[in-house]
Amino acid sequence: MKILLLAMPDAAHNFHRIITVPNLGLCSMAAGLDGNDVRIVDLVLVHKKIGSWLRQYLSTFQPDLVGVSSMSFQYASAVQVMHICREAAPAAKIVLGGYHATLTATELGEGSSVPFDYLIRGEGEQALPALVMALERNREPAEVPGVSWSKNGTFIHNPTDSLLPLQQLPLPNRNARVLDNFTYFNKKMDCVETSRGCTMSCTFCSITGMYGSSFRCHAIERVITDLEEVQRRGTETVLLVDDNITLNPVRFKNLAEAIIARGLTGMEYLVQASVAGITADPQLIPALARANFKLVFLGIESVQAKTLAMFRKGDILEKTEQAVLQLRRHGIAVMGGFIVGNPDDTREDIRNLFRSAKKLGIDLPVVQCVTPYPATRIRQQLLDAGLVTNPDDLSRYTGFTCNVRTRHLTRNQLNRLMNWENIKLFCSPALFKENYFVKHREKGALRVLLNSVDYFRGWFTGDPFRSRHSF
Repeated sequence: MKILLLAMPDAAHNFHRIITVPNLGLCSMAAGLDGNDVRIVDLVLVHKKIGSWLRQYLSTFQPDLVGVSSMSFQYASAVQVMHICREAAPAAKIVLGGYHATLTATELGEGSSVPFDYLIRGEGEQALPALVMALERNREPAEVPGVSWSKNGTFIHNPTDSLLPLQQLPLPNRNARVLDNFTYFNKKMDCVETSRGCTMSCTFCSITGMYGSSFRCHAIERVITDLEEVQRRGTETVLLVDDNITLNPVRFKNLAEAIIARGLTGMEYLVQASVAGITADPQLIPALARANFKLVFLGIESVQAKTLAMFRKGDILEKTEQAVLQLRRHGIAVMGGFIVGNPDDTREDIRNLFRSAKKLGIDLPVVQCVTPYPATRIRQQLLDAGLVTNPDDLSRYTGFTCNVRTRHLTRNQLNRLMNWENIKLFCSPALFKENYFVKHREKGALRVLLNSVDYFRGWFTGDPFRSRHSF
């Protein structure tokens, strides 16, 4: 069977000069489709005139099945893509998967006309090959776990299967990519997964809706083999895409030491980490530095005790200062993730958060607005409180555009305040002083400056995200 797997083009405009990230999940699914002609297209690399590009590609490669992966904020793009595929490859079956299909399957299956034939809920590595096999045998997918499908005008949602044992998964098939020029500061980059899932109960997060409260790990030897593979492909920068790799800091330290022992420090590494996890073992950060980790994205979320309690993050204020200090001391850049727009946030609360981000000495603060993503606990809390101003247009659920109000600020006031504080922060000379990206990256100062200028556009448009893709 000829299979085309598509990742959506939506990506934050103000980060496109810094990084373009591949969809590793599609490569993982392609690895389980041996015997089929599988092609992967990350449309983030097309980004302009996507419709004409995709029609041209479909004129040369006519798939039997099209798989579309979509987050909630990408669903509007996914609908356009599916319509293009339906028109240009009318015989192909269309399958929608990813977070949005998993979390909103019931709503998506309603209505007389849907742009897809099947939904895959949850992990696709097992469901997609089973669906392909059923289609090849002209059978209904009634026995395929995690698949939703239409029968006699009614959408049926098959029961889900248990989570995959990661040890059974083959290495991702990156050779299936049609486009492969992903970069981080003009260096060739790729993604590697070492674990999947998170057991934390953060109210704003949708990971538990995808995997439940679970944490599964690949064997370190398997991770090393995958790193050796991406090194052979000429990769210079590796993004570890784990949901929460620091749930087991001892394992993370052992992985760093294995990278050192196997001579894989010629590549640099980027990772997302929790504050509590990265400070749990005093030997972890030094080991990361020796393994050539160059960037840690810290999920700080807030500097206010009341907000951390609402997010169920615990008291991490002192640990946050310790984490930033130790990472910078060991030459590792720090991106810090913060969230504003919480129910009781005032103007002064938001200003204090930006002041704290500046005081912490973070290289690149990333401040988002609390977003009522589907199937998150915080969505229902905010809906019940009457604080959600946009419950339906998920294309604006990027994190960078406000879809809520607080008890003290309207949505417009919150949006403009967040943008204005970003302008003040990113145009401050203090941000450039001793900044890792300015000092250690090619054209780093120019890229940081242009990134900062984008916030002025966000001030006037009210949308600092604005993905730059077009159909």
